[in-house]
Amino acid sequence: MSCSRFKFWAGILLIFAVTVGGCAPPQAAPTITSTGLDPQQTPTTQPNIIVITPTQSSGLLRPTPGTSFCADPGVQAVLTGLITAIKENDGAALGSLIDPVDGLDIYYTSASLPVNITVETALDLFDSTLSYTWGDHPGSGLPVEGTFSVEILPLLLDGMDRPHTQACQNLETGIGTGPTTAVITWPEKHSGMPFIALFRAPGPQDNELDWRTWAVGFSVVNGEPKIRMLIQYFWEI
Repeated sequence: MSCSRFKFWAGILLIFAVTVGGCAPPQAAPTITSTGLDPQQTPTTQPNIIVITPTQSSGLLRPTPGTSFCADPGVQAVLTGLITAIKENDGAALGSLIDPVDGLDIYYTSASLPVNITVETALDLFDSTLSYTWGDHPGSGLPVEGTFSVEILPLLLDGMDRPHTQACQNLETGIGTGPTTAVITWPEKHSGMPFIALFRAPGPQDNELDWRTWAVGFSVVNGEPKIRMLIQYFWEI
């Protein structure tokens, strides 16, 4: 067979194969939009969304330890409200003063595990029959168990309903606490929390060991000071 006849029949066979098997039409080029993607295509990664918090004004109250926080009129008002709520057994007032997010942690001693009181719990706290385990007495070593009104309220009143002084961020003997053999410190894990020590010193006729301190720790929620923590200090033996 001559070369020209071979090319002729090869061409016929090629046309026949394309006709029978079909031939997919060429794909259209993707439409390019302002985003650089075909509208029907899904991006493999989502774009990053950056939220920038507005800068807070320098005058806004922050939970920063120091004398300026302790002297803030709002902080003093909350502290006065706490003392009044304790004296008057006012659960609603107490609930309005404590941290609405994390509640109030009450420490029988700084070495005890805290008992957390939520805003809802505070409403009926003074009348509640619910018993808590507050911790071990540092003198006897026995567990302190019972209701808030029986085990904690009398101790709060002993410090807050009697003449006492305030010590800002200070638990030194004679300033924020009385004489003791224990090492008295604010818990290291809460070192960034501002606190005010309410120190009830012994009376003129009392034993020098008859003293009590309640250290009140504060948080700030939406710019407002709240009571976050109460820690008791006293002569341990």
